[in-house]
Amino acid sequence: MIERNPKRRDILILDDDADLDVELIQMLRANGLLANAETDATQIRPDDFDNVDVLVLDLKLPNVDGTDILALLPDCSRPPALILTTGQGEGMLRAASMAAERAGLTVLGALPKPFDPDALLALLNAENRAPLARPENALSDDDIRAALVTALDRRSLPVAFQPLVDAAALRFEGAEALLAGHLDPFGPIGPDRIVAVAAGDVALLVRLTHDVLRQAASACAAWTAAGFSGDVSVNLPLDVLLQPAEVDRFAAIVDAAGIARGRVIFELTEDALYDTSAAALGALIKLRLAGFALALDDVGQRQSGLLQLANLPVTEMKIDLELVRAARTWEKARNIFSSLGDLGHRLGLTIVAEGVETKEDLALARRNKVHYVQGYLISRKKPLRELIAMLPVLASNLTDGSKSQRETGREA
Repeated sequence: MIERNPKRRDILILDDDADLDVELIQMLRANGLLANAETDATQIRPDDFDNVDVLVLDLKLPNVDGTDILALLPDCSRPPALILTTGQGEGMLRAASMAAERAGLTVLGALPKPFDPDALLALLNAENRAPLARPENALSDDDIRAALVTALDRRSLPVAFQPLVDAAALRFEGAEALLAGHLDPFGPIGPDRIVAVAAGDVALLVRLTHDVLRQAASACAAWTAAGFSGDVSVNLPLDVLLQPAEVDRFAAIVDAAGIARGRVIFELTEDALYDTSAAALGALIKLRLAGFALALDDVGQRQSGLLQLANLPVTEMKIDLELVRAARTWEKARNIFSSLGDLGHRLGLTIVAEGVETKEDLALARRNKVHYVQGYLISRKKPLRELIAMLPVLASNLTDGSKSQRETGREA
């Protein structure tokens, strides 16, 4: 995606409704924004968007299809961010938004017509939007591999923790261990890139997983010693789990940290969703028999992931953050979210919603009786010391000492 001007000051409205254009321009200018409108898009060229920060685009224009305008934008020297509108229904808006995002464009939101002008202003002024993607660090895989090996050798791999809280009481219930997203001496490098490089060498991926698990178990012991209960989650690539005697190694790492194995929740990464071989199922069963908990991550992202709820010995389902974000705008996404929550309850699973970034997201989770939430509304991922320092604030929301859903589910 193209990084946008954070002030988003220059706005162009492409809409053939002249009365609406006048109303929107007056409202936007009254709020300190620079706004103009164009009712005839037939002569629009890519360089017409050079000084535009945000394009408000009606998908149905006279003589011009909204997709024709979208097709022009990747050729712009600086494509504007998009707010899409139409009176053709939610499905049309959703499809157009996906097409724009897959073309590398930034979509700030979508508004079905008729809409309140204040809804447009809210999209322009939204504060809790996730950060836009940054360009990949121009490093070779060999550079990253060497830096990763050095960090593992020195036990200096930076791992951060994103807290997870009870959806109703906002009580701390644990954290997910995540790569912090930087490597010495190069600085910021996306966690996905680091994992992708490690995945090219199973032995390195095993070392990476062991180190994250070691730090995760130690962190869980640390916040327990500080007086806070809560489990720790660790992503688990199936290629690692399938190595000989791997569950025994996991057990040794966790036992050395002095915490119960049931306080470690392994989250199955995408590769595990599609492998129903005897070896894969046997390894997952062994993991559960050893006392570890097992979560299915990114539920709702793909149908196959949902179907695996019936096949894998999971104790927890994590609703994908993209579904949470889509539910802010799309009724269909909200209905899917609700259905997943209901299904999780029927299956006796702990339900976690990822990507909770706004109060509305939290309200959605609470309406659908989600047990736990994590996301920017609660906290971004933090180094362990910073996480423990913030726990007294979360602890002020403690209700009673009853067992958590996770504990109850494991004993069942």
